[in-house]
Amino acid sequence: MSDPSQLPGRRFNEKEVADIIKRASELQQLESTTESTTGMSLAELEQVAREAGLDPALVRRAATDLDTRVSDRKPSAFIGSPTNLVLERTIDGEVPVDEYETIVLEIQRELGGVGQASALGRSLVWTMQGVDRRRVSTRTVQVTVTPRNGRTTIRMEEPLGQLAGGLFGGLMGGLGGGTSGIAMGIGMGVFHSVPIAVGLIGGFVGGSYLLARTIFGRMVRGRGERMQRLMSRLAEHVTATAVRPPELSRPAERPALDRGG
Repeated sequence: MSDPSQLPGRRFNEKEVADIIKRASELQQLESTTESTTGMSLAELEQVAREAGLDPALVRRAATDLDTRVSDRKPSAFIGSPTNLVLERTIDGEVPVDEYETIVLEIQRELGGVGQASALGRSLVWTMQGVDRRRVSTRTVQVTVTPRNGRTTIRMEEPLGQLAGGLFGGLMGGLGGGTSGIAMGIGMGVFHSVPIAVGLIGGFVGGSYLLARTIFGRMVRGRGERMQRLMSRLAEHVTATAVRPPELSRPAERPALDRGG
């Protein structure tokens, strides 16, 4: 057995390094099974982030994202991406109505475009229906903030069916269909072959389909990332300003013991 006092100055070869890492992993697993663990608090995670050179604010945002429920609808087999984006997050405490103006400004800052805010009972409903800030396509987004029963639910939804229809229809109909005449002319005029002409037409249509699928997938990912970023910001604001009802904030009282004889 090596003398522990000599280890700090010793240099290990590649095989020894691999063996040490493997053994350390085994020891970690043994300790995990023999010692109970209570996990880490957010403050502890932030401290670890500081030591690793990470911004603690990013840790808080990542922790918030863990509680965000994303729509589990399967992507369309033909389109390759979901045609509806839905995010939902529930936070302890009820956000005051006075904070709705700040929430609306945060939504408009992130999504851009022109939206309309309205109240439905105690709920805030913000709807955008128009051209997005990039002036590329129309968007229909609805954000709902509902405080109820000591909790606040934030829900975002954006249907993408119209965008998919316009993109696939435009590219496949315009690019694929529009080049059919060219493909037929090349196949018959140059190669004098009907099979080649049909193959060229299929190639143009297939290429336009793949192009539309790729563009749509990127647009869905981009919009999903912006909605996730907005959800994180709104969740942080609601968490900081939400009010917990007294009955939820006060610890439960223990029943008195019957000391009767």
